[in-house]
Order: sequence, then C-alpha cells, then structure tokens
Amino acid sequence: MLVASKSPLLGFGNVRKAKDRLASILNAEALLAIESEIENNVNELYALALTHYRFAKRQPASQWRQKTSRLYYAAYNASRATRLYVHGEFSTDASDHKQVGKLPDGFPNRSTYSNQLGVLRSDRNLADYDHLSRAADLTNPVSEHTQIVRQYLDDVRDYLSSKGIELRGNP
Repeated sequence: MLVASKSPLLGFGNVRKAKDRLASILNAEALLAIESEIENNVNELYALALTHYRFAKRQPASQWRQKTSRLYYAAYNASRATRLYVHGEFSTDASDHKQVGKLPDGFPNRSTYSNQLGVLRSDRNLADYDHLSRAADLTNPVSEHTQIVRQYLDDVRDYLSSKGIELRGNP
C-alpha cells in the first residue's frame, strides 16, 4: 500500500513505466516535467539518507542501537533513491526493506554491497527488536557498518552522477 505522498508521480507504483506509457500522448515539455519530478524525488530520498547517516555519526558508541538503526536507514533510503531513478520503483510498504540490496547492473561493488546491506538489515533488526542483544551480537561492528555505509553513499552519488543526475550533498 502506498502512503499518500506530496508527489503525484509516486502513486503510479513504477514511475518509469508510467512515463513510458504516457510518452505517446504527452509532449516533450510534459515528459521533461515528469523526469524533473523523478529527479527531485531521488534527491529528496538521498537527502533523507544523508540525514540518517549524519545522525548516526553524531551518536556516542554507547548508543550502538541508534547508530545501527540510522546507518541502515541511510543505506535503505540511498537504495530507494537508486531504485527509483533506475527502475522507477517506489514503495512505502514494509516489504520494500527486502529490496535494500537490489542494486542495478553496473553498480560498483554490486555483490559486496548487496551482501553487506543485507547484513546491515539483519543487524538493524537485532538492534531495534531484540531487547536482550548487545553490541557484540552484531554480525559487523558499528564502525564497520559506518565505513560501508559511507562508501555506499559515495558510490550511489557517483553512480547516479554517471547517469546524469547530480545529487545535492555529501556524507
């Protein structure tokens, strides 16, 4: 189920498919407006990723649960930005979290990130939901997750830049 959004495009489910279907009845200016809206939403998702990342970085080590959770959401929203731009996919359904490691062909270190984002998701679940867990129970230490997410955010920015979209902000 899609939550109400300020962007009318996001109600289509897959904005790339919707744009393709409308191409025969819209003029070039309207198609550019759709593309601009897609790019604006990609930028907003990436900005949200940066907000989560910066919050995680400010937390003391004793707040390992918050750090792990926010690092995951940084990576998740960067994944959403990439998937929206490349595949046109957007969802606010909880099942979308299963897609965190779904990266497009040609993405740098695709298999490594796909694996590590899955590990981070598992560690986030542990941090958020297992009241008996300790930082030592994480698959990767928070410092390693921090490094991976930082590099991932940089690679998302570089990858999307190579596709012609300039993201605002840096980790």
